[in-house]
Amino acid sequence: MSKLVELIRESKSAKKEEMVPTTLRLPVKLNSYVEGLADYLSLSKQEMLLRLVEEGVNAAESELKLDDPDEEKKQQATEREVQGKCGFHVLNTNKRHSIEDHEWMIQEGVAAAFYDPWKFNINRLKKGDVVFLYANGAGIVAYGTATGEVLVKDYDGKSDETHYQKLQGFKRLSKPMPAAEVRKILSRNVVFLRTMSAMPDGQKVLEKLAAYERT
Repeated sequence: MSKLVELIRESKSAKKEEMVPTTLRLPVKLNSYVEGLADYLSLSKQEMLLRLVEEGVNAAESELKLDDPDEEKKQQATEREVQGKCGFHVLNTNKRHSIEDHEWMIQEGVAAAFYDPWKFNINRLKKGDVVFLYANGAGIVAYGTATGEVLVKDYDGKSDETHYQKLQGFKRLSKPMPAAEVRKILSRNVVFLRTMSAMPDGQKVLEKLAAYERT
């Protein structure tokens, strides 16, 4: 049995998650194939598209190894020297795993990461470092400067699995700056999906944020 069919069957008995509307335009041939596959599996077209998207997301996560502890450690080792000298960082708010964690960071004005080894990204933030909070699907939604003081608390019943720092001068943007705009400002690609990445040229983004909100 294919993994896709397993996912489809599991979904029928799974607890329904909160859904959000989206618009998707498909090429005629692809649309016809999706409809035919949906008929064959006795699913609605929406259910079929959802399963296909989930399968694609799982494949992308596997390829990028975003949830692989060993890969994260390698990434941290690669960035350690850069991050040690860099005063700007972009931190993903963990929205793909938890809306609650995202909202907590925004409401409380903190930069946080969870579980070993991802949580140790927070330990490398020095006092005065600028942290841009990035939310998947929106862009940079807030920013502030690190205190340099790492705070620790439990996460999901597990001891000390949350590391966070309060952000001074915290500002929540009324208009998020999308990934495309950041790439345009920096004239390069930026890694947004990883927990935290150094942004050596982040001063350019900081200077543009005030003007960007007025557009």
